[in-house]
This record gives sequence, structure tokens and C-alpha cells, in this order.
Amino acid sequence: MDNLAVPAVRQTGSNPWAQLQTVFVAHPMFDEILEEVEDVLALYGSAHDVPCLQITGETGIGKTTLFEKLRARFPVVPNGRRTILPSGLEMVADHVPLLAFEMPSRPRVIPVAKAMLKALGDPFWNKGRREDLEVRVDLYLKACGTVGILIDEAQRAVDRNGVLTAADLIDWIKTRHSVSGVSFIMLGLPRMRVLVEEDSQFERRWDSDIPMNPYDWGPDGNEEPESRAYFIGLLAAFRDASPIPFAREVDVLDDRVAKRFFYVSRGVIGRLKKLLLMAMRVGMRSAETKHIDFPTLEKAFDRAFRKDKAFEKLVNPFGPEWRGQLPPKPRDEELPLRKSRRRANQVKLRRAERNMAVTAALTKTG
Repeated sequence: MDNLAVPAVRQTGSNPWAQLQTVFVAHPMFDEILEEVEDVLALYGSAHDVPCLQITGETGIGKTTLFEKLRARFPVVPNGRRTILPSGLEMVADHVPLLAFEMPSRPRVIPVAKAMLKALGDPFWNKGRREDLEVRVDLYLKACGTVGILIDEAQRAVDRNGVLTAADLIDWIKTRHSVSGVSFIMLGLPRMRVLVEEDSQFERRWDSDIPMNPYDWGPDGNEEPESRAYFIGLLAAFRDASPIPFAREVDVLDDRVAKRFFYVSRGVIGRLKKLLLMAMRVGMRSAETKHIDFPTLEKAFDRAFRKDKAFEKLVNPFGPEWRGQLPPKPRDEELPLRKSRRRANQVKLRRAERNMAVTAALTKTG
């Protein structure tokens, strides 16, 4: 047990749950992705079709955090641009180098155009027909000095079966890319790739997908995989930042202990933080809690992952049932994605044409 003299949480008046909420531990690819985005944005104006980027990863991997980091790196400057319109009038607009917004829950052209105009500072963003909105989007992108468009939750344009729900949206985005010369950077779940794969002309505009993968434990043995080392480093970072100290028995540098946390998180930062946040809440309920020990983590897992236990038959890795096994794959990963309707119809059409050609050939032969 930990013999450190640590004051009880309730006596300090602090809020460990709120403190842990503010802790940020970057995904190993954060810096690489930030650099790649900056490299692409620097190409603005140097070619007609600058490349676009898609960044994919499962829920909790850190995509929204990346979105916020990118938005903060390219801040909006109010009234930072002056532009002379074709009419000769001067237009004062915000300088918006990176237009950042979330894909609307109804991913159609008009809601997307309105979301863009709102983020660009158009006071009349909610007014106008599709054609009017389109003209104003192109005008504001130029007037605001925008070089990139960052869209979070882009997978909303694709349903869970991999079917594109707004076919004309990709054509509209393709036109905006050609007219404005800005790069589109989309963040979303892996099924978002259907957006790019749907159209060959659309696909050629995009660089290869940048995946934000979960940490991987790898096979048990003497050789520690690099990804496991990164995961243990992540655990150590959270341990050091924890408002309630970890008990000595919870030695996250020990593979046998770290594997318990991996079982909970499946290598996803969001799931790990969910466990630790619940552990803070469990600790806050007792004035006697001086450290995060295995009983605290056992209670935290039961409360934070009730649904997972019920639907995926998970065991509590901090309780007596755990036997050192790795976690099962998440249920979502086991759901096959269907081909999009447009592509499926194209396949059917090619098959029909082939069948007609074979029939014609056989008829002539006969």
C-alpha cells in the first residue's frame, strides 16, 4: 500500500474529476498530422488543384481534440481583411485562414453552405437559396483569405452501412475545391472513406487516408512492441497528472498491470480517460480515499462500462475474474460496410452490359 501522506480529497476542496478533464496527452501521430496539414495549406495558390486530406479514426481516438488544436493554430482575426469587390466597393471581413466547422446532422448542400457562411462571419448566413449561398461561399472564402476548410464529424454524410446519404454533396465540394483552390481536410470515422472513393474525379483530389489508429498491445513476450511502449507511456502520463495519486500496487510500468488498462481501453485514449474520470468520481465519494487502488478501479469499471459488460461479455480486469486475456474487438469493427448505392448500381450495370454482350455473342455463334 502507498504510505505517502496525501490529504483526503474532500479536505482539500479540489475537484479531481474536473482537474483530470483538462489533462491532454497527445496521440503519437498528432505532431505528424499537424505538420502534414500545414504543408498542404502552404500549397495554396501554387497549383490549380491543391491536395485534400482525410483523417480517420474510431470514436475516442482524439479526432475532435485534433480539430480543436488545428483551429487554435490558425485563429480567426476579426476584421483582418479588406477586399475590393468587382463593383468597386470595399469589403471588410474576418481573416479566416482555416475555416473550421462540424458537419451538420443533416449533411446536405444547403446546411453545409450555411455552416460555412456562419463560420466565415456572414451576418446573413441563414438566408438565401442554394444558388445565393453558393455565390456567397465563394466570395467569403476569397475575402477571408481562407486556404483550408476543416470539417469534423464528416462521416455523417455516410450511414453505418457505408451508403452515401447525400450524393450531390461530393459534387458540390468538388466544385468549391476547383473554384476556390482551398484544401478540404475532413475528420471522421473510418466509414468516411466512402466519400472519397465514391467518385474517381473526387478521389484523385485527395492524398492517402491518414489513420489515427488505436495503440496495439502486440503478442506477449520478451520483445515489447513499440505501440505497447507508447501505450505504457500514455498510462504513465495520466498517472503523473492524476489529482488522486495511484497506489503503489497500480504500477502502470509493469506489463501485467498495464495490460489491465489496455483491456479496458482497447488502445483508445477516450476509453482510458473514461475509466480514470469515473475513478476520480469514486474517489471523491469517500473522504478516506487517498489513492487510486485496484478496488477503486474495479468499481470505476463496473460503473463506466455497464453496457460493454452486458453486450460484449467483458470481465472486469481489476477484479478476480480477469485471467490476463486481451480484449475482444469492438462490436462496430465487426459490422461489414456495404458498397455505396452508386457504386453498387455501377457494378450491376456493368454485369448487365456483360450479360447482354455474352447473349449477343452466343446468338451470333448459333
